[in-house]
Amino acid sequence: MTTVRELLDPDRSLWHLIAVELRRQRELNRLSGSRLGVVLDCDRSTVSRYESGILKLPIKHAKILDREWGTEGLFARLVHYAKSKNSEDWFIGLTEYEAYATRIKMWEVSWVPGLLQTPDYARAALAVGIVDDPEAALEKRMSRQAAVFGRPKPPYISVLLNWTVLAQPVGSAKVMREQLARLLEVGELPNVSVRVVEQGSAAHVGLDGSCMLFTVDDRDIGYADAPHGGRLIRDLAEVHNIAVRFDRIGDMAAPVGPSRALIEKAMESYR
Repeated sequence: MTTVRELLDPDRSLWHLIAVELRRQRELNRLSGSRLGVVLDCDRSTVSRYESGILKLPIKHAKILDREWGTEGLFARLVHYAKSKNSEDWFIGLTEYEAYATRIKMWEVSWVPGLLQTPDYARAALAVGIVDDPEAALEKRMSRQAAVFGRPKPPYISVLLNWTVLAQPVGSAKVMREQLARLLEVGELPNVSVRVVEQGSAAHVGLDGSCMLFTVDDRDIGYADAPHGGRLIRDLAEVHNIAVRFDRIGDMAAPVGPSRALIEKAMESYR
């Protein structure tokens, strides 16, 4: 099974470079993960998460490494520049976490989530956005799906959809029928649940935007959607807020059976 560490690409992300260089320097200095944890005043699992890129190395630990290993400010500079890049590697990180997560929770306000889109629906959705190469973007989206659903042991996926996802036409009526049929098909998988927040529901915390929550290596990582890319969230307090938000939306969503009936009813409207 591919690990998060094996997915690191230091040529595409400064945070990945930091993770790879941290492990390389630790091994050069003949330190175990536990021993480095003592140096940094943290536990071995935190060191492991730094080296896998799940946790970003904080500046205080970067400065300790530079002092202990005589790296003349290397780690502090790398962390400084990585933070100044405003997480330009958000999509790289998102696809990695999707591919490795044991559980994925998603809430979508306006669109069918990318992991559940048919090629025709995805093509129609990409056509109305600002994408330089829609076909290349479509290929990436389909690759994301294959990485999640094609695994020997796929993650458990909980999907919450706003009713507008079913009502908003994307592409032709045929495209919508096929897309809604895809939702029904995916919803029959033992590892997937699809639920809908019905029209007429009271205002709720989910109306301010879509989000996702991944469980990777027993740690939850959040993702907040945005028009120009989105943001991966690793801060424990922020991740907790997303988890609570997801639960509150789920409290308002219809159960799986009635949600399925809502999707079937929506299909009938696209004739």
